[in-house]
Amino acid sequence: MKIVFFSDAYRPRVNGVVSSMDEFAKKLQKRGHEVLIVCPSYPELDELGLEEPIPTLRIPSLPAVVSSEDRVAQLWYEPEVFRQLDAFSPDVVHVQTEFSIGTMGRRYCKKRGYPVISTCHTHWEMYISNYLHFLPPRFNQYIARTLMRKVYNNDTLVIVPSRQIEAVLRRYGVEREMVWIPNGIDNSFFYPQPDGANKLRYDLAEKYPALAEGPILLFVGRLGHEKNVRLLLEAFMRVHKEIPNANLVFVGNGPVLGELKSRTHEAGLDPFVHFTGYVHRNELPLYYAMATIFTFPSVTETQGLVTIEAMLCGTPVVGVNRMGTAEVMAGEKGGLLAENSASSVAEKILKLLKDPELLKQKKQEALVQGNLWTIENSCTILENLYRRFTL
Repeated sequence: MKIVFFSDAYRPRVNGVVSSMDEFAKKLQKRGHEVLIVCPSYPELDELGLEEPIPTLRIPSLPAVVSSEDRVAQLWYEPEVFRQLDAFSPDVVHVQTEFSIGTMGRRYCKKRGYPVISTCHTHWEMYISNYLHFLPPRFNQYIARTLMRKVYNNDTLVIVPSRQIEAVLRRYGVEREMVWIPNGIDNSFFYPQPDGANKLRYDLAEKYPALAEGPILLFVGRLGHEKNVRLLLEAFMRVHKEIPNANLVFVGNGPVLGELKSRTHEAGLDPFVHFTGYVHRNELPLYYAMATIFTFPSVTETQGLVTIEAMLCGTPVVGVNRMGTAEVMAGEKGGLLAENSASSVAEKILKLLKDPELLKQKKQEALVQGNLWTIENSCTILENLYRRFTL
């Protein structure tokens, strides 16, 4: 099959939508399908010299007014995009987002007679105030609910990565057919690598000496308000009082990086809290394997791909008992679930760190639980769905 993904975000942007598309696209290619991703151009792409692992059709774009990290496609290029897509002659079109390029994908489907298959990746009611912070929260909620209801009620079929997102869409009044397909992770890429992890720790300790000893707590993701990272830093402050050689490593970047660094400095924890910035994806399995505990406080995840990645690397998780994290961990399998407070997160972290047998048990559980969410299983479901709608 020839498959087109439409998305308002792609490399070098780092988020769950991009990770999901990459995993599915790579697996679909290995199974003999052709995949083309329609996505925005990014000015830094040439500067970074990144290779395109999946064929892309980049649409010239402008900065998004509400987010410096995001782009808005210049829609007057639409006729040329449609011409190139007609030449590609797709069998299936899969729309991954709701905005400029997502809208373009839906228009292409309707003009060319394709069914609109979409995935709802983002719980916008939980995120929108980070972009429209100048508007009252209740008005933002109304905008998010109205947007999602109107967008998805006009699609042919909606894929949801978690049961909880399906429930959210139903509550909004979305009546279209929905299919649950988890965003699978490649367990041939994410797996325990103790030797590589030890070397990484040794190398990092040259820059961050405190990493030479003591437990390591790890966060991987965008450093934004929606990821609840301030709560994690507050929790670590409590942990550090009881375990003075504990370390916290933030992998990623984002708008609250400066705030986190300032708060760390004020607390006198500069030697023990480390900010690596973006890390190449090829290195991520080593970071997960190096960590004693993966700490993920986000309450907005539709699924929580990083949670699965960490578990596949044999690293137990302490997460907040909400949304996708709770669904993936299915009752504290592979870690512990906390309430949405610094004290509760700290309590769960300390419980694992102070009980070596429990920590060992949760590491073993993490491997088993992570392997329930592999890309192999999810891709088979997606393939069968595509065949059902192939023109």
